[in-house]
Amino acid sequence: MESVIVGSIQPSLAKFDLMTLRTRGYINLFLVVVFWGMTFPMQKAILSDLSPAFYNAFRFAIAVLLLIPFRRLRQNADKASLLKGIVLGLFLSGGYLFQTWGLRYTTASKSGFITALYVGIVAILSPVIEKKVPKPFQVLSLAVSLVGLYLITNPAGGLNIGDLLTTICAFCFALHVVMISYFTSNSNTNELSMLFPQLVVVAVINAIFIPFIPGEVFLTPSIGFVAVFTALFATIFAVVAQLKYQRFLGSVGASLVYVGEPAFAFLFAMILLNETLLTVEIVGLFVMSLGIILGSLSLFKQSLGAER
Repeated sequence: MESVIVGSIQPSLAKFDLMTLRTRGYINLFLVVVFWGMTFPMQKAILSDLSPAFYNAFRFAIAVLLLIPFRRLRQNADKASLLKGIVLGLFLSGGYLFQTWGLRYTTASKSGFITALYVGIVAILSPVIEKKVPKPFQVLSLAVSLVGLYLITNPAGGLNIGDLLTTICAFCFALHVVMISYFTSNSNTNELSMLFPQLVVVAVINAIFIPFIPGEVFLTPSIGFVAVFTALFATIFAVVAQLKYQRFLGSVGASLVYVGEPAFAFLFAMILLNETLLTVEIVGLFVMSLGIILGSLSLFKQSLGAER
């Protein structure tokens, strides 16, 4: 990838540009993780009776409507980009459908923790799809993170239906992360052209499933606020950041940023819903944080070695 980015400019300048893009990538994906963490308690608060499929369809319909004035995002897509966007939309649909469905039956903090299992799944799928092999230190950091996630899910309590549905969502999100890196690996790819079809697919798929998923169909001001907030920050901003910057980090590198999502989910669930963690779950949170630190160090060393 670096040889494509370098082109005809001087190596030192290319090195600076690549580091700048990676830094921007980490900052933007970190903000994505913060917004994602906020959505768990916000959505938990409105999903007790509301149909999760209807909520997702409404949320993504808002996102689609907000993007319609941006003609450039809709008209520059060729058939290949359209197809890629549809594929990404299918995985994204499964992720959000099973996540919000499961959120009706489990806590916001636990939903965030289980969703983050996709970090470990990415490490398994990435070498197969991207034809890359993670570095040993990255594998170690992911393994530590998974141990932390296992403790956080409080295995002694067992899995309920909400936990099971959220686990399925983790697989869907993992496929979405890996396929984004795969589809945007070519520097000539118009990554933003894949945004609009993704959002349309998610809205349509969830609308189709409204009759089959438990929950009522209604709207209130609080539902409208949550839907608009998540459409703007946790959907449009998040997917744009993923499409634009994940190529410079790779799916394994990006997943090490994403693993912080459950920590923010718990933080905001504690603030907004007064949720608490058991002792074993607190230990898991610290272990997972250690995995994040190890992963960040491995990526920093890798980037320095690649630039020499």
